[in-house]
Amino acid sequence: MLKRRYPFLPSFVLSLVFSFSMNISSEEMEMSHSHMKGHEMHKASHHAPSGIMGGEYHKKGQLMFSIKRMRMNMKQNSDLGKRLSDQQIISLPNPYTDGSMLPKLSAVPQKMNMDMTMLEGMYGLSDQHTLMFMATYLSKSMNLNSYKAMGDRALVGSFSTQTADLSSFSLSSLIRIKETKAYKLHLEVGLEKSIGSNDTEGEILNPMSMKMNARFPYAMQTGDKSTSLISAMTFTKIDKDWSYGSQIKNKQAIDKGEWNFGDSTSLNFWISKDVSDQLSLSLRGSFFHQDSLEGRDVKIMAPVQTSNPENYGGKTYEVAFGVNRLLQVGSGNSLGLEFVVPVKQKLNGPQMELKNTLNLVFRKSF
Repeated sequence: MLKRRYPFLPSFVLSLVFSFSMNISSEEMEMSHSHMKGHEMHKASHHAPSGIMGGEYHKKGQLMFSIKRMRMNMKQNSDLGKRLSDQQIISLPNPYTDGSMLPKLSAVPQKMNMDMTMLEGMYGLSDQHTLMFMATYLSKSMNLNSYKAMGDRALVGSFSTQTADLSSFSLSSLIRIKETKAYKLHLEVGLEKSIGSNDTEGEILNPMSMKMNARFPYAMQTGDKSTSLISAMTFTKIDKDWSYGSQIKNKQAIDKGEWNFGDSTSLNFWISKDVSDQLSLSLRGSFFHQDSLEGRDVKIMAPVQTSNPENYGGKTYEVAFGVNRLLQVGSGNSLGLEFVVPVKQKLNGPQMELKNTLNLVFRKSF
């Protein structure tokens, strides 16, 4: 659990909010309003990179809609950073043998694609508070190899599974903590409700080369029915044609179902540079940590690594290269694109490794 591994996070965030709030002076606020009137955000670098959610707040009455598409590609298997072959995986014990199940794993994931489509709306309730709403549609596909249960453990064949559903809704408040000519700091507090299916079933190929219907493992479900608390702190600094930013975000399940995906923490740092009035380039580094899955569905017991709740979560370090383009000089309408590659992964395996992620976002401001 993250609350055990990182017990300082809640108090750390609250202390930051308190200290910065107490330091806001009326003189700084006046300078801030004067500065913003003369310099409304309409450089491409003022937008956070496409992989950052909740990176910007808005003034009273401002409205922004965005649609974001994210594709994650996964391939090959590893455990705590060590690459595993199919033969190594099918030699691992099946933790759910009860006399009727196979003693060893017999199906091995080969490739997985996950597509997320996120519809986001933001509205400035006041200069201090921005309301943010998001709905996420999720689709997943996985290719697997099935091997004989006994003997030479030869390859039986390959099969694929697919799921798709409206996955979650979230509602957050972005709260301005401090804003000066030099920098901005804001807090995000919100709730996310998982509404996707957690009991989807479909056809698989078993070790006897027979097709059968079974409940898909957790990785192929589009939801876990949990409610999670989202908290984040975002810092940005703008200096002529450059902008800099950092964000720490935590997601913690507060209302759990029979099982739920593990709590997570992410840390991001980025730098952006305007190369023209409409175009900017960005470089982002990120760290993501997620706990193992909690709980268990007793109907998920196929002889595959993804049926084991312990084979979820881990640590991933990534670097991302992005571009933002304003569709019209002086407007907040923009397109953003970002390509993300992992530089190090230490997964609670065996799991498939993340190969790359592509983020594409369109923003429309009113």
